[in-house]
Amino acid sequence: MSKMTYAMTIAGFDGSGGAGILADIKTMRDFGVYGCSVCTALTVQNELSFADPGFLPWERIRVQLDKLREVREYKFIKIGLVQDAEMLQKIVEWIRQNNSDAFVIWDPIMGATTGFRFFADDDADRFFPVFSQIDLITPNQYEYAYLGLGVADSRKELLVGKKTSILLKGGHAEGEDSTDTLWHEGKIFKFTSKRFVGVDKHGSGCTLSSAILANVALGKSLPESCQAAKLYIEKFLAGGEGRVGWVD
Repeated sequence: MSKMTYAMTIAGFDGSGGAGILADIKTMRDFGVYGCSVCTALTVQNELSFADPGFLPWERIRVQLDKLREVREYKFIKIGLVQDAEMLQKIVEWIRQNNSDAFVIWDPIMGATTGFRFFADDDADRFFPVFSQIDLITPNQYEYAYLGLGVADSRKELLVGKKTSILLKGGHAEGEDSTDTLWHEGKIFKFTSKRFVGVDKHGSGCTLSSAILANVALGKSLPESCQAAKLYIEKFLAGGEGRVGWVD
């Protein structure tokens, strides 16, 4: 029997299974990675509407982290939905204090695909100080602009100089093709697929970031992992029913 590969998702619970920790664990399993989870929010939603985020306090999140660490050290961690910049800082500090070498992805969920907005406009600057402690940030077009990563002088250049990689997802852009752009170790990589016009699957960002994490956990380079995740998300967008994606 081969040795199991473990990864952790720290994110919200979505009862529809389309996003959050359920989507993350399903995706990791598709790649042969055993996913464990820490819940940051007990959301009230389905794939069509969002009612309440149900954020958990830091102490409740911390005890989940501490309990899982009693059994094993997690080297591959994805962070999804967080209440605010302060909560992101606390989670990342806990990770770095307990495993300084962990590979950490943050998928900055600014709002639900159903329209609910999580972060206020004046909160954007508060996120930047923690970014240098994160290995990969995976914003969509709106999150990229919100976090100030597209400004020319640029926060993005400062981060990439500190070995923080950024993957700008192309799903919300225009054109026949959907291109994701990765800034990594001084190089730019692009991953392109045909755009699925009129297709808006619930939880596609969660699925992509957890697919990247799973592939990094399996020993692939970050560009290789982003490419594998891009191919996987094509199948996700093409499968399922309505707004719920599925990979056969």
